[in-house]
Amino acid sequence: MPPSRPVPTLPPDFTVTATSQLTSLWSNYGHTYRLHLSSQPNSLILKSIHPPVLDHPDESHLRKLLSYDIERWFYHSLAKHVPPTVKLARPYPVLTDNEHNLLLEDLSVEFPFPARGSLGREGTICVLKWLAGFHGTFFQIYPARGSNGAVPPLIPPPNKWKQGSETAGIWQRGTYWYLETRRKELAEINEEEYGWLLPWVEKVNDAVDREIHRYGTLVHGDVKGENIVFNQDLYSRRKGKPAAKAETSTELKCALYDLQYVGLGLPALDLVYFLGTSVESSLLSSHTDEKALLETYHAVFLESLSSSTSKDGNDPMYDFETFWKHWEFAIVDWYRFMAGWGFWGNDRWTERRAREIVMKWKAAKVEQL
Repeated sequence: MPPSRPVPTLPPDFTVTATSQLTSLWSNYGHTYRLHLSSQPNSLILKSIHPPVLDHPDESHLRKLLSYDIERWFYHSLAKHVPPTVKLARPYPVLTDNEHNLLLEDLSVEFPFPARGSLGREGTICVLKWLAGFHGTFFQIYPARGSNGAVPPLIPPPNKWKQGSETAGIWQRGTYWYLETRRKELAEINEEEYGWLLPWVEKVNDAVDREIHRYGTLVHGDVKGENIVFNQDLYSRRKGKPAAKAETSTELKCALYDLQYVGLGLPALDLVYFLGTSVESSLLSSHTDEKALLETYHAVFLESLSSSTSKDGNDPMYDFETFWKHWEFAIVDWYRFMAGWGFWGNDRWTERRAREIVMKWKAAKVEQL
């Protein structure tokens, strides 16, 4: 590790014998390192934040800075509520922390196989089950309840956050692409090409805000292949070879990391980003295939709830019809972001579905979603 970035002071039980740099953080705002220890655990992951100093920080810069504080707060304050079946890295304390480091369990010990390329059905279902458990854990966290009976502190979007304000909490709206943080991209959308989409942008955003009050949960916010690891090598299996496995693995399991954009949202927001960017397009080739994936997710989600009623005992269960309505909101909202930022992943599927949904709303002469 570079001398200018020393290892933070660790608990006395941990003695670092070596370090190795793994990756640079987005836009070079720091690095991640593997710390090799002389005791158990044998290794830990250090996410070391050292952003550039800007005289005139813009919205993008503030979003990144806030995201690292929010991720750290989530790990130390809310991750403990997630059941073991929804694997997250265990956070470890640091005794001195001038650079806002995050010290985490090394997931590669139990989950040594990163997702590569587009996931097939088996890997996709595994991730959907993880998301169902995560969303179920925090279902109706706002405004009905929080981890201690109160709503966790909410951090506003960067353009509404004041320098020096509190950064302990979760995003007021999860995902890095939600509308309030992407007005610039919205303004760059070609009105002639996307005239069919633009009238629905604000309506969808307002509808999501409204539905969060009743059906909100915490969303991971950045569910893509680069942030997913497995306990088995799915790619060996695709080639007809026996799947390599972690020493202790039995059934296929996954873990997710990089929770910088964790915050309030609807479950479908995580799902559309994941399915729209990180799975084989053949899994979405028909409405039947698409619905089958969502039904699998929804069934596991319902199982993850503690009772047949909502968390506060008053609202009805999150039925599939309501969930499907939210799914349609999410598709149109995700396509809105790509139309202003750029296209990738299963963008043809997203456009086809967004057009179908908008045309349905238009035909029904919908005024408010």
